Amino acid sequence: MLSALCQACSLVEGRFHQVTAIRGRIVGSSWLPFRWLRQSFSVGDATLVLYEYRSSAKAEDLKQLAVVKAGSHGDFDFGAIPNGHYSLAINVKDSDRMGGWFDVEVSDTVKPTKEIMVYVSPIHPDCTGGHEFIENKKS
Repeated sequence: MLSALCQACSLVEGRFHQVTAIRGRIVGSSWLPFRWLRQSFSVGDATLVLYEYRSSAKAEDLKQLAVVKAGSHGDFDFGAIPNGHYSLAINVKDSDRMGGWFDVEVSDTVKPTKEIMVYVSPIHPDCTGGHEFIENKKS
């Protein structure tokens, strides 16, 4: 009997999204077929938790720094955050398929951040779908 090798989607740990601010909008859908369409739906029932970054640590072992609830249009703003490395967890109310975990570096050495679009749709078995952190920089 032959069996195919199955490999889970790997999300790179320690790849920091470099920004000057952590503000923007949460988007996604768990049932729409097209990426561009899923990204047009705001996710208002999301809670964002900012943690102090530590490599290979469990969420319960991390120091929680701030919690923000997304507005009705998915908008969020952590305000002034000191430069440093953070982990950002996004939990969507009543959904075990949507959400995400992102490593973020706040730095004043990068082009200023206008806003962030965090795409939290489920990841499909072929490793396509959600889990994107899309930065829009100021000109």
